[in-house]
Amino acid sequence: MLKHTNKSAKNKLKVKSFIASKPLVIIFLAIFVAGGLYLVFKSYAATGIPVFNTDPDFWRDKIGYCESGGRYDRMGPSGYTGKYQYDSGTWRGAVGAELAAQYPQAYLAPGEIQEMAFNNTFARRGTQPWNSSYHCWIKGTTFAQSGTDQSLAGYPSAPILPANPFGLPSESYNVVISGKITLNNQPLPNVKLTTCLKDKSPTTSAEGRYSVVVPLDASFCLRPTEGVPEGAVLSKTNNNIETNDKNTYEYQKAGVDTYHSIWYLFRPEFNWDRRNDTGYNFYYTK
Repeated sequence: MLKHTNKSAKNKLKVKSFIASKPLVIIFLAIFVAGGLYLVFKSYAATGIPVFNTDPDFWRDKIGYCESGGRYDRMGPSGYTGKYQYDSGTWRGAVGAELAAQYPQAYLAPGEIQEMAFNNTFARRGTQPWNSSYHCWIKGTTFAQSGTDQSLAGYPSAPILPANPFGLPSESYNVVISGKITLNNQPLPNVKLTTCLKDKSPTTSAEGRYSVVVPLDASFCLRPTEGVPEGAVLSKTNNNIETNDKNTYEYQKAGVDTYHSIWYLFRPEFNWDRRNDTGYNFYYTK
């Protein structure tokens, strides 16, 4: 036992001596490891940028505004020009050799030809060529993510959000807030809720469930306003980390608040992708 103790003490002394004698090596190794971890994270995050392949007209003005302010004559950095900021090689592939000879760069071409180029590029690659401005043109987009989501009225061409393979959050993701309303443990249909957000008022289905799409980090509330039978009393809620002493969902933040508590990891409502906040339930009794 004494030999083992002495050996451990000697090993610790060697480690301390190495660190003291070679601080630059330790610093270099730490930077190398941190840099490697950062690159791995960035590669995963880049993979998480969705590529949309449908509804080109839905994305046309969004992308054009973010790339050039909507200007066909825009000359951007590094040889990127036109409304959609084409480089010469991509432009040639989008319009063909004949038109490229006539208009060697996008900004020289009339608007209708630039729009044709956008259509051709989008048909082959979707929104992928404009990933660099993704965080601009994705803002304000409402996604159809749930078959029971009743907040999408007025968004007939809203695109379907592709799956994020790594579940990494992004400042521009939208979050599906969902829950159910019951009366005496039975589903309560046709209950309308306000969310403190404009034009977002979901209604419960026959199964008592509802959902609403909210931009990540946006503040919202949930309040049943119509359809609760007279005399029904709200007995409890759940999934309410911030105000667990009250039967209310006020001042919530989509995709953020429910992840502040480590104990939430052990609750059935928790999911790793952070794009679905579930379990905003109301339990009524009568």
